[in-house]
Amino acid sequence: MSQGTTQHEEPAPARAVTGVKHRAEAPGAPRYETLTAWRGLACLLVIVFHSLRLPEEELSGWTAWIFEVLGRGWVGVPMFFVISGYCVTASADALRSQPRSGGRFFWRRFRRIYPPYWAVVGLSALGIWLVEAVERAEYAAALEMPGPRTLTGGQWLGNLSLTETWRWRLGGGAESSLLPQAWTLCYEEQFYFLVGMALVLTRRWFFGVLAGLTALVAVQFLFPSPGVNTQGLFLDGKWLMFAAGVWVYYVTRFMPPRRWLWSTLPLVVGMLHAVAGPGQWLRPANQSYFAAFAYALLILGLKPWDDPSSRSALLAPLRFCGERCYSLYLVFWPVAMAVGEAVDGLGATSAEAVLLIRVPCCVAVTILVGHGIHHGIERRFWNPRVRVRA
Repeated sequence: MSQGTTQHEEPAPARAVTGVKHRAEAPGAPRYETLTAWRGLACLLVIVFHSLRLPEEELSGWTAWIFEVLGRGWVGVPMFFVISGYCVTASADALRSQPRSGGRFFWRRFRRIYPPYWAVVGLSALGIWLVEAVERAEYAAALEMPGPRTLTGGQWLGNLSLTETWRWRLGGGAESSLLPQAWTLCYEEQFYFLVGMALVLTRRWFFGVLAGLTALVAVQFLFPSPGVNTQGLFLDGKWLMFAAGVWVYYVTRFMPPRRWLWSTLPLVVGMLHAVAGPGQWLRPANQSYFAAFAYALLILGLKPWDDPSSRSALLAPLRFCGERCYSLYLVFWPVAMAVGEAVDGLGATSAEAVLLIRVPCCVAVTILVGHGIHHGIERRFWNPRVRVRA
């Protein structure tokens, strides 16, 4: 899960340039400050979700309710997709008035995503190798991560390029990610690539191209072509979650507030489709789409209160995590799995121990390690602010 626009990569106001029409007079601002706190919340939800371990005893009462609530932490993923849709579109829109905007966009995305990711992949591979070297195979298995020596050359290529969700279509073999959570980054990269290509091909019709891609995906998603397997590609429907964030950005940037109510219609339709029909709500994928569209609707409604909310001291912990969310997301799997296994080894496996010891320890150590990766590696590759020449 990457951050789209940060304090060190801030979209500048649109300016008119020759051959490119910008609506500089449009209401609203591309910045949505509270999204930093939302990123922190989404990241914590995912960490808690993967830190849970169902106890052996049967759950009842308040413990059953808490496990049920925390077990919904997967909603952090569709929230991240929506946030990326908004922030990356804001960053790309700011670059539209710049020369060589497509190349600049791709270079910024590359610097922002790949070096920290490669560093964590390397550290994780080294950690697994060391565990296996001391003949702790059962501990290595508990990490639920493939051993570095088990990955083929093609799988390593897919891992390092963040194409593993679809790499197997070209090179064959099975899909295998050293960092299991990297599947979301593979979808992020597809979104970045298509947004960048829209900048390269036509800055003037940038939003029209994104709308056309959304329509294409919607048709393929609603009426899948027989015999066509789109799993792992943006055509499988995941693009629609990013598109919800793109739509929120477009509405708050270019539409007057009096028309915002009508702009909620596509999001409401998406929510209704996710739950329409017998048994539809029971499908995990449909729940993800519902969560994405509902969250997009929420942040659209909250946009007028962004400025006072962003200064709230109550959101400071979430902003802290949100500013480091990419590093936290990169490290949470190996850290949470290792810490969780260590806690289990101490016999803290009851429902109360999971809630009061295992989950807090996993979250705390993940934040500590992620903070170190953030300051030691990620910040070194932050992009400078986007500047627009008058």
